[in-house]
Amino acid sequence: MPTRRLTRRPREADEYEEEEEEARPRLRRHQDQQPERGSRRGEDDDDLRVGTVNKGWSGVATVKANAPTQFTQYYRVPDDEQIILFLEDGPYASFLMHWADWMAKGKRKSYVCLRPDECPICELGEDPQARIRFNILNMATEPPKHETFECGITVAETLDKYTQDDSLGGSYFAVQMTGKKNNRRTQLRPIKVRDLKEDWRVEPLTKDEIAAFDKKLWDEDSVSKSTRAELEAVAEEYNQ
Repeated sequence: MPTRRLTRRPREADEYEEEEEEARPRLRRHQDQQPERGSRRGEDDDDLRVGTVNKGWSGVATVKANAPTQFTQYYRVPDDEQIILFLEDGPYASFLMHWADWMAKGKRKSYVCLRPDECPICELGEDPQARIRFNILNMATEPPKHETFECGITVAETLDKYTQDDSLGGSYFAVQMTGKKNNRRTQLRPIKVRDLKEDWRVEPLTKDEIAAFDKKLWDEDSVSKSTRAELEAVAEEYNQ
C-alpha cells in the first residue's frame, strides 16, 4: 500500500537525536495469548530454558499460526511519514539493553542488562542503552497492524510530554526517520483525528475497533530477559 503523505502541515515536527536501533530481540505474546511454555527446574536454576516443541503436521500448523505475531511485530520508522496510533497511555516495557557486536555473525547480539544487579557485560566497560516499547497500530497497512514501537529516552520523554495535555492512548502520530546513516533522527508529531481523513486519507478507528486489540496487547513479560549464565558466556567471548 503506498505511503500516505500530508497535503498540509498543521505544525512543525519535533525532531530528536535517536540512532536507528538494529538490535531486535524476540518478543513473545502475553501469557494468555501464547502456547504453554515448558517447565523450569527450581527457582534458582535461571540458566535453563525449556521451550515448546511440537510434533506432527498439527505442530507445523501451530508454529505457522504463531510465527507471524511472534517474530514480526516491530515497527520500523520509515523515511516517509506514516501514521501510527498509540494504544495505551504509556509504554508497556522499559529496560536496558546491551548490543554485543563482538559476537560472531549469526549469533545473538542483543541482551537485556542485569542492572541494578552486577552485570558481566557492564563489567567489561560496555554500557547498555535504554529501550522503551509501546503498543501501537501501524495505520499504513490495511487493516491496521498491531506492532511494537521501540525508542530511546529522548523520544519517550517527548511522548510523555504530550500526555500532560491529553491521554496518549488512542492518539495518532506522524513519524519518520531522517538524516544520514550515522546521524538518524526520529521525527514525531501528533495528528488531530479531524485531520486524518482530509490530510492523510485515513479513516479514524472507532472506540470499539481500538478496544478490539485490548486482549492482544504486549506487556513487560514479552521481553526476552537474559540470564546471568547467558551474559557470562557473552562476556567470555569479548576478547576472543
